[in-house]
Amino acid sequence: MNTVDLFTLARLEPISSLLEDQIAELAAQTSEQPLPAGYTLFKAGDEDPHLIYLLEGEVEITSPGGEPRRIVSGSSESRHALDENSPRQVSAVATTPILYIRIDRELVDTMLAWAQSASSDTQEVIMSGTEILCIDKGELKRKMQHSPNFRKLPAANIDRVLEKMDPARVEAGEVIIRQGDEGDYFYVIEQGEAMVTRVVDEDEAIDESVEMAGLGEGAAFGEAALISDKPRNATVSMQTDGVLLRLNKEDFLVLMQEPMQDWLNYDTAKALVAQQGAVWVDVRARSEFQHGHLAGAVNVPLNESHRLAQSLDKSAHYICYCPTGRRSSAAAFILSQYGLTTSVVREGVPASDMAALAAEVKTGSS
Repeated sequence: MNTVDLFTLARLEPISSLLEDQIAELAAQTSEQPLPAGYTLFKAGDEDPHLIYLLEGEVEITSPGGEPRRIVSGSSESRHALDENSPRQVSAVATTPILYIRIDRELVDTMLAWAQSASSDTQEVIMSGTEILCIDKGELKRKMQHSPNFRKLPAANIDRVLEKMDPARVEAGEVIIRQGDEGDYFYVIEQGEAMVTRVVDEDEAIDESVEMAGLGEGAAFGEAALISDKPRNATVSMQTDGVLLRLNKEDFLVLMQEPMQDWLNYDTAKALVAQQGAVWVDVRARSEFQHGHLAGAVNVPLNESHRLAQSLDKSAHYICYCPTGRRSSAAAFILSQYGLTTSVVREGVPASDMAALAAEVKTGSS
């Protein structure tokens, strides 16, 4: 399947209102899909989180009890989604061979919120200690919206987050957070670059700092300790001079962490794994994982999540778990920054279920 081109996306509504780089981002992850004549695109009553657009061919739209109508590619009607509702209010059947695309509705809505919010902002002069800093809030929003985490932020929270963030100028080599310290702030890089490093656990017999990830403008860090109430699991140092924005723990938890998590109860999570191929992610330490874990789980310890996230399959749905939900919530937040689809078992997984595979683990199973 071919990815859709920018011109095609830019003529669709309401996508035409997005910023150019947002449209480019959508284009890179959207593919044209064919469907033979006579096949059904969707039926009235279907639950579907996607907007579906007709690119080539002809589709018949029928509402329950209503007269059918036809939509032809290239017409003014085809610039709009075939049905923006979920559950679907109408049925759609291809009357000729067609090409169509489907785009996540929530993603488009959030991008629109970012685009419209950013377009109205100008530079803001802010006092930072004894220094005056000039922050281009519109440009910052354009950087932040590329982060999968910020992209999920409810529109009502975007400006509130930025209003509560304090700016600070930092220098190359400066340590912003240190492994082992208590968590107090969440950070966003307004200008500059930083590096995430971690000293490997003592029980792994390695006493050296390992580079986990590089962070650029618009990137965020420092969330894990705030969510899990554990000490900082890594050190973040500036690679260049720059400007950081920081949000205190209380505001972070209220404005960002809670609304951005996809919480599931344990039974729903088990059904997604069994029926839809979702993948369990055990975020506990390796020693805990080796003592027992859920069948088929992969181990992504919280303190290694930045590094391991980069090797995970972006097409999979990952369900993070731990005994209480604290560590798994923190890990899911981090994994989401790398474009991964994550959910969290809210109350955690019973220890008895994780211990069920202890015997297998001891014989070498992972």
